[in-house]
Amino acid sequence: MLRLIKLIIWVGVICAIIFYINYKDFLYIQVKETKTISVNSWDTLVSTLTRELGYNELFLKIYLHLHPEKKIHIQAWDFRILKWDSIDGIIETMKHGAITTDIKLTLLEGWNIFDIDEYLVQKGLIEAGAFIQEAQNIEKYMADYPFLEKALSLEWYLYPDTYFVNPNDFQLEKFNILLLNNFKQKIYIPLLSPLSAENINELIILASIVEKEERNISQKSTVAGILIKRYKQNWMIGADITACYAYELTSEECRKNLSKYIADKNEYNTRTMVGLPKTPINNPNIESIKASLNPKHTEYWYYLHDTESWQIYYAKTNEEHNRNKQLYLK
Repeated sequence: MLRLIKLIIWVGVICAIIFYINYKDFLYIQVKETKTISVNSWDTLVSTLTRELGYNELFLKIYLHLHPEKKIHIQAWDFRILKWDSIDGIIETMKHGAITTDIKLTLLEGWNIFDIDEYLVQKGLIEAGAFIQEAQNIEKYMADYPFLEKALSLEWYLYPDTYFVNPNDFQLEKFNILLLNNFKQKIYIPLLSPLSAENINELIILASIVEKEERNISQKSTVAGILIKRYKQNWMIGADITACYAYELTSEECRKNLSKYIADKNEYNTRTMVGLPKTPINNPNIESIKASLNPKHTEYWYYLHDTESWQIYYAKTNEEHNRNKQLYLK
C-alpha cells in the first residue's frame, strides 16, 4: 500500500514537472511570421488567440489568472501581429495596436440604386452595374426579411447610414445583408412590423417621395398628409421628383435634367399619372418614413418651395397655389 502511494506521488510529481515545462515553453512561443488576425464582436482574448494563433486554451487561462493585468477587453477589429512576438507582445499589440483595414462608406438619404452603384465604383469596390444587378436578385434575401415580400428590388430597404467594410474582402451579398439588417433593426422592428408587406411597400413608396419633396423635418408630415389626401381622392400626386426614376438616373443627373422628363408618361411620373409610382424612387431616411406613417392632416392641398431659400408655402385652393407661384417662384 505504501509503495502504491509513493508511486502515485512520483507520477504526480512527474506530471507536474512536464506540465510546468510545457507551460514555460508556452510563455516563450513566438509567432513564426508577421500576420493579421481578426477579432469578431463576440470574441474573447482566449478564443481569439486559440483560433487565430493556435495557443493552448488551458495555458492561456492559467496565464491570465496569474497575470490579471493582462486581461484586456479586445475590440472587434484586425490586428497585425509581428514576427517573433510572444504572448506578452501579442497582448500589448492587441491592447494598443489595432490596425484599420476597413473603409467608411456613407450612403446618403434619398440616394437611389444608381447613386449607390456609382459610389461603390468610385470607391474601387465593384465594377459598374454590379450593385444594380445584385439588388435585383431579391429572391435570395426574401426568406430572412419579410418586408421584402412585395418589393421588386432590395434598393429601398438598404438603409442610408454609415458603414465600415474591408475593401480586401468586399462582397456585395454580405454588404447588402449588412444594410438590410440595419433597416430591420432601425425601421422594420420598431415601426413597420405590424403592417402587411403590401402596406409596407406602399408606405416606403410614399416616404421616398416625401424624402425628396421636403428637406425640413418639421414639414415632412404636412407634405406627407397632402400627398396622401391627393392619392386617396384619386388626384395626380404631382411630385416633380418622380419624373426621373424610369430613366435610371443618379440623383444629380435627375436634378440637372428634371425639366427634360417632367411631362413624360411612364410608371413613375406622378405628374402624368394617377396613383403611386410603380416602386419607391430612393432610399428614404427614418424621418421621412415616420412622417409617412404619421401624416399631419391639414386643410392644404398644394405646396411649393421658393427658388431661393426653399421655404415652403401651402395653399388650400388652386387659386391660392397659383398666387403663391407668382409670389415665390422666380
